[in-house]
Amino acid sequence: MATIGLNTIYTGIKLPNGHVALGDQGVDETGIFEIDTKKENGNLGSKSFNITNLTGTTTKIVGNNEIVDTSVGPSSPTVAIDSNMINPEKLNKLLGRVSLGDGGWAPGKSVVEVGLIGVAEDPIYHSRIFYCFGRGTLAKASQNIQTNTDTAKTREDDNLTFTAMSYEGFDKEPYAVYWEKNKDFSLKKMFDRVFPDQTFIKDAGQAGK
Repeated sequence: MATIGLNTIYTGIKLPNGHVALGDQGVDETGIFEIDTKKENGNLGSKSFNITNLTGTTTKIVGNNEIVDTSVGPSSPTVAIDSNMINPEKLNKLLGRVSLGDGGWAPGKSVVEVGLIGVAEDPIYHSRIFYCFGRGTLAKASQNIQTNTDTAKTREDDNLTFTAMSYEGFDKEPYAVYWEKNKDFSLKKMFDRVFPDQTFIKDAGQAGK
């Protein structure tokens, strides 16, 4: 689907039963953390939400010296996220790091699964498009710290990789795409499907962002 810009990103920690973790168990009281642009929330928004491998590899089937069919493998999406800054406490929780109780975090012993939604808009109606992933893992593979110079400050973004997995809520597929101009669209139903038990979107009339 054609898109313009990146409106926002939502994420939340998932429990083994597929529901979203609330309160201290999760990343927010509502179950959902928005990587917004509010400095008071410790965020500076995001630059990109780059999705790859939405479609599996196509294999040509040959018979009698002709291409007679094709076979398409399962999709295996990954998302490269470039955020200017994500609240450090939320980020370390989402990465599965464990608090040491003195201001530090260490790698956790088990993988933390998260849900993820990236929001853009279409170029004609300017209606929101939601790329939804019900289950997957986030990783931050590197940290490239560089010196400031006499003329400039050197910044490094929060660069994350999300690896999607099959999700019961999407008929065991790894992702779903929603368009708010669809006559059947419900923001609350979509959030409830991706993040069961969430309280971030409480009623059908709530607009979100």
